Amino acid sequence: MPKGIGKLRETDEVARLLQELKSRSGLSYGALAKRLHLSTSALHRYCNGDVMPTEFAPLDHFSRVCEATPQERVELYRLWVVVRATRGNRPTAAPEPVAPAPPATAVPEAAPAPEPVPDRAPAVPPRRRTRRRGVLAAVTVIALLVAVGVVVTGLRLRPDGETDPARAAVAGSSAGSPAPSLSPQLSAAAVAAAVAAAGASPSGATGGADPSTSAPISVAVHPSGWDAKCDQYVVNRPPSEVPRPPAVPEAAGWASQVGAVPGHSRSVKLTVQGTGWDTVLLTGLNVRVTRVAAPLAWNAYSMGEGCAGGVGARSYRIDLDAARPVPVVADGSGSLPVVVTQSEPAVIEVTAETTTHDVSWYLELEWTSGNRKGMLPVDLGHGTPFRTSAVKDRPLYAYPAGGQAWEQAPARR
Repeated sequence: MPKGIGKLRETDEVARLLQELKSRSGLSYGALAKRLHLSTSALHRYCNGDVMPTEFAPLDHFSRVCEATPQERVELYRLWVVVRATRGNRPTAAPEPVAPAPPATAVPEAAPAPEPVPDRAPAVPPRRRTRRRGVLAAVTVIALLVAVGVVVTGLRLRPDGETDPARAAVAGSSAGSPAPSLSPQLSAAAVAAAVAAAGASPSGATGGADPSTSAPISVAVHPSGWDAKCDQYVVNRPPSEVPRPPAVPEAAGWASQVGAVPGHSRSVKLTVQGTGWDTVLLTGLNVRVTRVAAPLAWNAYSMGEGCAGGVGARSYRIDLDAARPVPVVADGSGSLPVVVTQSEPAVIEVTAETTTHDVSWYLELEWTSGNRKGMLPVDLGHGTPFRTSAVKDRPLYAYPAGGQAWEQAPARR
């Protein structure tokens, strides 16, 4: 830290939050450092605010090991961005004043006269350049703070503490809910004034969630078939023309061969991973319905009895029959926000159900990285939506263990 520049208040807040999480975990510095693959001395420096990592991943790993709440993890990310942005735009310390030259003394004629010491008073052009650099640095920091403010205030939470995926795109847009300040030290008026001084508008500094923004994440989609025992399909064929239930790895090929549509529910597993060196925060999950029709009047086929799956780290359920379907966190599951990097992907499981319709739908992942943010559509690929049809009142067939053909089973409602 340069001499004469005090520690940032946000640095103290990071240290305070880390110490609180460590204390609550009941782990010693040695035990916690071992879990985080850090040296004990490095962990001490983080918790004392002496060192701030250049990447957020170590702090995110710390928060997850200590079982931080989603709100605490978002706050830790906000503080980290503020500290990194401010330190990256700090002015350098002023140069030490140069002592005036001593009085001239008799010098031999052969010796050249000493060059005069230049006047140390700053000239007008450097002062203007310094002021301009200061304004640009302030605007850069403010833009980052505005972006982080959107991350923090844009997450409307339900009373149970889970993220509400149906939140408004702009913080405070719900009726009767004014947007909170972007940070404890920066008011909205200060942001507007500082950005106006740079010739920009606050809306231009933050922007909205732009689906066309190149997302710094990749998403691998594993549709129905990753847990085939839970699956049912509707097929427009009689039992004699439908092959026996496939093994899990062949489920997608089986469904494509017979033109099957997932019945009653469709399970999708998303593996989300960063594509570059930047840390990415996944802030929300939405569902978009593109088509609703009467359920398919086809036969229903069950892949097996029972279900080997359970609640994953982040599992959501969607009622496609609702007037406005939203992902709801499954009991016992974690939720967004979550940080992903190249080396630390996140897995999100979604199960969408319908009992009365034939529904086409896709998902949207909201993300933010530094001062960028956007929304990434997730479907079967090439714009093809997921599809789920009800099986109510349809003939249901099962393939018994050791059997040689499909047999009609009691209908499931």
